[in-house]
Amino acid sequence: MHPYLFHIPLPWGGRFPVASYGTMILVGYLLCLWIGQKRGRRMGLDPLAMFDLFIVALFAGIVGARLFYVIEDWGTFAEHPWRIIRLDQGGLSFYGGLMAGLAGLLISIWKKGMPLRPTLDALVSVVPLGHAFGRMGCFLNGCCFGKVSDAWIGLRFPRVVNEAREIIGCPVFTHHLEQNYVTAADQWSLPVHPTQLYAVAYNLAIFALLSYLLWRRWRAGEIAWLYAIFYGAARYVNEFFRANPPIPQLGGMTVFQAISFALVIFGFTMFLRGRLRPYEPLPEPWRPPPERRGRS
Repeated sequence: MHPYLFHIPLPWGGRFPVASYGTMILVGYLLCLWIGQKRGRRMGLDPLAMFDLFIVALFAGIVGARLFYVIEDWGTFAEHPWRIIRLDQGGLSFYGGLMAGLAGLLISIWKKGMPLRPTLDALVSVVPLGHAFGRMGCFLNGCCFGKVSDAWIGLRFPRVVNEAREIIGCPVFTHHLEQNYVTAADQWSLPVHPTQLYAVAYNLAIFALLSYLLWRRWRAGEIAWLYAIFYGAARYVNEFFRANPPIPQLGGMTVFQAISFALVIFGFTMFLRGRLRPYEPLPEPWRPPPERRGRS
């Protein structure tokens, strides 16, 4: 666990901590932006418009991801409201970010007059790559952890204290302390499933698969529907190993399993609907209009 990658000395004294969680999200985002623009251009989409869409997705996604997480864990934030803005400590819900980011994208796509399904295909095809980087940030931060496990793959996370020797982390240890699994004198949590690394693995696999299928799809929009199926199914399974409580009103599923189940059904329905229609060839690559060529 490395919540901070390094510290930058400040001229007026002290050091600025560079959080691993935010850094990994930023690196993943920039990589997705670069790849997404290249794929959009190849699919006949204006790369400048794609850049604008990525900016919208970034800000809408962060707001939605944080809002969903705060609502989910409101008991903690009600006691310490200042923590709501501490994004460096983790606390982003992927499904909240996905829903808010998608809403922002749909509005922007409509305003720009861009083709909906091809644009979604280009954007969604890179989402798993960025998500994998984000989950690696979760692992370094110690959040989004799994259930206690005595399997060989189980990992222990350390106790973190401040200069006053007060326990301030990591999330796995503090959770186990609250559940009386460990004591304040212990140095390590119990071993848990590294569900963050499970998510890294299946997101990279989904990214590779969608990257292969992007240029072999039957109709525009198919990549978005396949992502819904693949990610929803993988997240549903991973929830069995995560330390999220099941909800009796949801048939014993966790909140995220219920969302994942709905996502798979939606994706499968839309995928079959598209397959019943005629084949749609890939568009021609984007070329700048004459007026933009003259300025370049």
